[in-house]
Amino acid sequence: MSISSLSAGLTGASPTLPTVGATAAVAALSDRTGATPLSDQLDAYRHLSARWRSAGPAERMALAGALTESPFAQRAQATVNAFTRAAWAGADAQPPAPEEQMLKAFDALSEDDQRIVSALLTEGTGRTASPADYRGRLKAAFDDAAAKVATRLPDTITLSEEARARLAAREAPTPVQASGQIGDVSPRPEIAAALAAYAKVGG
Repeated sequence: MSISSLSAGLTGASPTLPTVGATAAVAALSDRTGATPLSDQLDAYRHLSARWRSAGPAERMALAGALTESPFAQRAQATVNAFTRAAWAGADAQPPAPEEQMLKAFDALSEDDQRIVSALLTEGTGRTASPADYRGRLKAAFDDAAAKVATRLPDTITLSEEARARLAAREAPTPVQASGQIGDVSPRPEIAAALAAYAKVGG
């Protein structure tokens, strides 16, 4: 298949796509008038994506422009990218924060953008989700994460007998001399002799 044959018929009436052909699909994705229904454009995008996956190198080159550079492809990419950025809760986020953020990001989309996101992010899964189905999945993931956090037992540390003994020894009070200084209270003859010698020199 050549690029020219794929690109044929880009102008003129927008097709209805119950059974999508490559030329009709390219035309649907390339429509700038807004006359092609979003459902037809999504069908066309899915059709060309599936065809691209099984195509040879030459046909992939012919399909690449429609899948990456057509008006609909650019809109779809921008919509999905904006959604994924809004859904990012941060690297340090702990459940259920990531799941909650994704649900909020989806709810903030327009109706048409929800249709694009739900269709394209489930592309290739065997069943493309409707916005209601996709939101149901996000809500179920959030509810599951929240329930797990609510029932999670607090983390505990169990010390062995040896470890407890060592910890107790470290926490034992240090002997205190009458002067209030912390240290060894046992006699130190060598220190006493040094102090006496120093006293004589000083005298």
